[in-house]
Amino acid sequence: MSRARGYSLAILLGLATFASADDGRLPDRPITAEDRDHWAFHPVKKVAPPTVVQAEWTRNPIDAFILTALESNGLKPAPEAGRATLFRRLSFDLTGLPPSPDAVDAFLRDRSPDAYEKLVDRLLASPQYGIRQAQHWLDLARYADTDGFEFDQARPDAWRFRDWVVNALNADMPYDRFVRLQLAGDELAPDDPSAFIATGFNRCYPDMVDLNDQKLRRQNALNDITETTGLVFLGLTIGCARCHDHKFDPIRQADFYRLQAFFAGSRFRDDFPLASPARRKTHEAALSAWRARVARVQSAILRIEQPVRDQIAPGLPMGALDDAVAAFNRPEAKRTPAEVATVYGLLHHDGRIREAQWPKLLEAESFARRAALLAELDRAVRSAPRPLPVARGIDEAGTEAPPTRFLRRGELRTPGPTVAPAVPAVLASTVLPLRIEHLADSSGRRRALAAWLTQPQHPLIARVMVNRLWQSHFGRGLVATSSDFGRIGDEPSHPELLDWLAAELVARGWSLKAMHRLIVTSAAYRQSSRPRTSAAREADPDNRLLAGQNRRRLDGETIRDAMLAASGRINLALGGPGVFPPLPPELTKLSSKGAIWPVSPRGADRCRRSLYVFVRRNLRYPFFEAFDRPDTNASCPQRPVTTIAPQALSLLNSPLSAEAAHALAARIKGEAGPDVDSRIESAYLLTLARRPDAEEKALARRFLASGSSLADLCLALMNLNEFVYID
Repeated sequence: MSRARGYSLAILLGLATFASADDGRLPDRPITAEDRDHWAFHPVKKVAPPTVVQAEWTRNPIDAFILTALESNGLKPAPEAGRATLFRRLSFDLTGLPPSPDAVDAFLRDRSPDAYEKLVDRLLASPQYGIRQAQHWLDLARYADTDGFEFDQARPDAWRFRDWVVNALNADMPYDRFVRLQLAGDELAPDDPSAFIATGFNRCYPDMVDLNDQKLRRQNALNDITETTGLVFLGLTIGCARCHDHKFDPIRQADFYRLQAFFAGSRFRDDFPLASPARRKTHEAALSAWRARVARVQSAILRIEQPVRDQIAPGLPMGALDDAVAAFNRPEAKRTPAEVATVYGLLHHDGRIREAQWPKLLEAESFARRAALLAELDRAVRSAPRPLPVARGIDEAGTEAPPTRFLRRGELRTPGPTVAPAVPAVLASTVLPLRIEHLADSSGRRRALAAWLTQPQHPLIARVMVNRLWQSHFGRGLVATSSDFGRIGDEPSHPELLDWLAAELVARGWSLKAMHRLIVTSAAYRQSSRPRTSAAREADPDNRLLAGQNRRRLDGETIRDAMLAASGRINLALGGPGVFPPLPPELTKLSSKGAIWPVSPRGADRCRRSLYVFVRRNLRYPFFEAFDRPDTNASCPQRPVTTIAPQALSLLNSPLSAEAAHALAARIKGEAGPDVDSRIESAYLLTLARRPDAEEKALARRFLASGSSLADLCLALMNLNEFVYID
């Protein structure tokens, strides 16, 4: 056998790519008509809802598409779910919280024809809507409050991006602007601090801050930003082309680096002041005056000390940097406040003269004057203007971006030719051309990318987003692989419906709330999730055709919020830094000083909604981890749903469950009084949003009569499948 045949195909392809790039040319294979002939690369079609036989079932155009697929397969939709079930489903889907008993009773009593639609509108208008929907977006953005890797350092201001997402969704910011601000907020609205906060989307990557090679650190960040942009907005696995041409999709390695070139001029900032230009100007003036005041006192101290230093310890201590030497050699009258501070700091840390020696080295009058000046300096330092709040994000320092190099095999140490910013070639002919215009302080590249991406005729941007919304309400997208619309991703189960929804998103002003309302008011959404008929299970095992709603398990954050809400302890405040609820005792030993997870001292903070729990990459909150919380090192389009023993153990034995059960029992005693039946009914309403039937009530009576406490009953109810699943 020849030696070449011993290589794998992947290695041979890699060697071929490397060789073709060595001659200074990009290894760009042409994009063919066959490459472009994939459903996701075609323009969104204008589709009219089909005509159906069972038209009385439909409530809006969505249902015509669903019913057509069912009828063509000889299937029928499931009956509508009960009103209490629908309220609970809606409440969790839109706000992530269970409905209160009073709200359930009011809805059940409201027999007006539009009672359901009014309920939808109330939930969409709730501030808690933004909290629930933000979690889906933060999963995509790989949001965390720490860097990850070995030291996992905290990011003190990362939470501002999380709050920006919540506020934008609550305000129903049009989705096209929502996207544009996250990609290029600093270029679109340079005088708006919140627009800079939006660019924090690009700073959510894990970061090895102590990496010896800082160029490699920056390249790793750019790779992550490029890959995440492709996954989240385009629904394409562009990151697979970092080292070689994509093996399945028509995305070339050069396309990866051309897309990366849009971000080449990015300056990664952690110190952007969150204030208006006028406020920043005032702050800078106050800061300048303060620095001058401090410098005057420091200079006066140095003048008193200088004769002694010239005799005993002339010059600067060993190891002073060139800029410090230049400042020292400059006449005192010509030093800037920063130079005065540099010289003062070096001399006052000079070990050649210790502080205890000064009483003997100076005359009494000079020493007294020096002591008075030191006290004045202390007062001056403590009077520093309060710093402006700052945010993490990206901006640019100038109009010219550094060159982006094609990296052979994706390695920084093997750079190839320079590439210009460009969109993936397979999409270049489907929408309007890209236009890049320099701005006053930036290259304008990201603004151009954002404008290209959010064109109404773009084949992917609207399709990808409406598919994510559908997934949030049915547990599965019309395209099951919601961040992979490529060739090895799933085909859409209802392609015409997907295109109709995408067109509707644009037609409705890119309003996400309008699309949520459209989906949840459909008859398809309102179907029962009870077991389907045997014919439906045989014809459609995975329920892709939706002959019934899918039963879905709550995620860990929502289960915790449901426990806090039922027990009456939940704190519904919005915004602010992350909070630290208690950890299991065995994890508190990770740090003797509690630095890894410093439990929040205020009880109200420990009961904040789960979105506000501090997200540490290297120590996920254990309850969330048991229920499949993603690790935040990569964009997560859909959380896995596992069934494992730690889930049952956490629900039954964790301190969180025990505290919730006791608090719920105390609440019931206070609200329902001493009557046993009233307490049982209240327990069911608060946990399951319904009243118990006769058999359940009798079973609960026997349970309590056997010596079990009301808290035991509450714990049992919070361990039911019905508590952790949406019917």
